Amino acid sequence: MPLPALRRLAALAGSAALLALAGCATAPSHPALQAAASEGRLPPLVPMRRFVADLDFADGHIVSPDGRRLLWRQVVGTDIGLAVRPALPEDGAAATRRIPTGTLARPGASGATYAWLPDSRHIAYQKDFRGDENTQFFVVDADNPEASPWAVTPWPGVRSTFVSRGAPGSARFFFASNRRERSSMDLYEADAATRTVREVARSDADSRVIGWLIGTDHQLAARWRQLGDEDGRDVAVELRRPDGEWRRLRTVPAFSFFSIHRIDPAAGRLWAMTNMGRDKVALVELDLSADRETVLAEHAEVDLEGAWFPPAGGAPYAVSALPDLPQMRYLDTGIGAELARAADEARARHWIDAPAVVIRPTSAAQDNQRMVLRATTQTEAVEMLLDRTTGRLERLTPPRRPEPGLFSPMTPFVFTASDGLKVHGYITQPTGVQGPAPTVVAIHGGPWARDSWQLAGYTFTQMLANRGYAVVQVNYRGSAGYGKAFIRAGDGEYNGRMQQDIAEATQWAIDQGIADPKRLAVLGASFGGFSVLAQLIQKRQDWRCGVDMVGVANWPRVIENWPPFWRNRHYFARTFGDVNDPAQRARMLANSPITQIDRIDVPLLVVHGDNDVRVLRQDSDEVVDALRALGRPVTHLRFANEGHQVRHWRNRLAMWRATEDMLASCLGGRSAGFDLFELMPR
Repeated sequence: MPLPALRRLAALAGSAALLALAGCATAPSHPALQAAASEGRLPPLVPMRRFVADLDFADGHIVSPDGRRLLWRQVVGTDIGLAVRPALPEDGAAATRRIPTGTLARPGASGATYAWLPDSRHIAYQKDFRGDENTQFFVVDADNPEASPWAVTPWPGVRSTFVSRGAPGSARFFFASNRRERSSMDLYEADAATRTVREVARSDADSRVIGWLIGTDHQLAARWRQLGDEDGRDVAVELRRPDGEWRRLRTVPAFSFFSIHRIDPAAGRLWAMTNMGRDKVALVELDLSADRETVLAEHAEVDLEGAWFPPAGGAPYAVSALPDLPQMRYLDTGIGAELARAADEARARHWIDAPAVVIRPTSAAQDNQRMVLRATTQTEAVEMLLDRTTGRLERLTPPRRPEPGLFSPMTPFVFTASDGLKVHGYITQPTGVQGPAPTVVAIHGGPWARDSWQLAGYTFTQMLANRGYAVVQVNYRGSAGYGKAFIRAGDGEYNGRMQQDIAEATQWAIDQGIADPKRLAVLGASFGGFSVLAQLIQKRQDWRCGVDMVGVANWPRVIENWPPFWRNRHYFARTFGDVNDPAQRARMLANSPITQIDRIDVPLLVVHGDNDVRVLRQDSDEVVDALRALGRPVTHLRFANEGHQVRHWRNRLAMWRATEDMLASCLGGRSAGFDLFELMPR
């Protein structure tokens, strides 16, 4: 919310009323927190609005292809939007121009959420109006952002995803869309200069294409084609020949991974991330003329996560991995040395208060001479613009460093599960609390995802710790990032060993004297929401309450109603069972929380978006109805304009305010109480 709006709000409400509302904070009732409060060891309570609707939010800078402009996300009006300005004063005197886009699409779900087009003038961005993942593209002219944006894909009920920018200097970009047939993604090219869209390639019943790739020559270069039946197993990676025909490069068997990051037709090279023939994902280079593969980088403990390339073409210059804290390895040591010097300069200029945990490029001009860098310390992430030609470094993000002692570091841990498997996670302890603390076990979704290290800044892990809770996050078996064998250890164990890993990680925190065994709560979304219900049913620990966000309650229903654009049913069948096999279907239903809901007898907060296409709202509705019929304590939050993720800040404020009040009641932590931003109209 901008400052003028807050001032108007204050004027309307009156200072006395605001002071009364601000006095609704809940003091801690847990003995360890009470002792810390009486001795002045607890940090100040941070208002919830700081975690969901910051006045000073500006982040996600990307530099234009010509290097002369910057684009980023920031508050515009009372919602999120975009802003653009010259990169440096010598690039132009124009002031910052704000673009009121409103809430953008779910980050990462459909490719780039916003991007410069190659002409360094037009900007493409994605919207998901209902939260149903039917994303639409819009293009705005940065020279005239007040003009109405071009609705590139004004097709209701259609999903479109970003593929690539077009040729240098053009106003074109490639995207995929299921407009023609909801389970297939055809390839299109949009031209903002003429406001036209053309079909480039089609996925028909014979080809069954599930992905497209554009080469460094800005032409269609490759496709991924499904070979198996509708379960998605076995994929052909095919390269486009000059005559327009396709030749197979690789057949990727079920449960393996081969993702091409770049094809350079002129050099006859491609670079890909793959775990074919190995346990961990590595970066490889293929000589296309000889079909010779060379491993460029790998990590002994974890999958590689990303690769960095110069924009115009050429080989990768860096890779990243996340064994515990994030790591960058620079294959081009010269660029690595430049970035290390930038981090040193940022510290010397007091932009960061400690050596960077990691510094990495997040955006680069077409000639790779101007880069946006992100330096992350234990407490702050700072974005900077580096001009590699002159060595000039400019700070982009405003200071957001928390007060010293306000937040707590997120610390990696590892324990050995009862069957001998090593399991990793992260622990965040509340500042100022001595002895066992009330604890929230936050369970990630997926399950083919993982928890990652975060700085001790304005994150929701830190919100929980600020309220007085230890936070345990565990990458249980079946989580991604630790190799194929670790994922396979979760086969069929979604209601068994996966849940035992979560309970044993909690026991590890108890044994370390971190967690109070009598004040434990579970919180999670999607598969994490299912795990919340499973933990409360199985009672592997003395759980006092739970927060279930878009959680699965009925496995057969989820798999029979999955989104048409999903093509990985074989992963679900291996992990959860074959819904078409009567015996396996019966077992899946028996393992579904809805069939054992009577075993949940502690307070539960259930959150769901009406338009969720991954886990239907019906799952949460049935959980709530069943618990209410049993007279059990349950609170239900439904959001009419959300789907599988709560994106709008007003809804996130309502969700986290309900969460902190519930946790204060069942665990004895603090609540900041009523937040002024709750008065903002929707």
